[in-house]
Amino acid sequence: MLTVPVITFYICFYFIFSNKAEPLAWSGFAAVGSVNIIVAAYVHSAFSEPDEVNVDPRVGSGVGKFDNDASRPRVGAFKQRTD
Repeated sequence: MLTVPVITFYICFYFIFSNKAEPLAWSGFAAVGSVNIIVAAYVHSAFSEPDEVNVDPRVGSGVGKFDNDASRPRVGAFKQRTD
């Protein structure tokens, strides 16, 4: 990922844009464009991964079904008034 923009810059500077008035600027734009393509490919691969399924280890382990802590006493901000 690091070498693609650098290689793009030098290839564009010495071979593609050498006849332009400002080859440094054009090569810089090409390198920035390659960085944007790399970031877009990374984001695409991150969003195309399958989601993890969270399995609660307490379910089926002999303790009973997971009941959102209903069997434990409520403390602090989690208390509910009963009057």
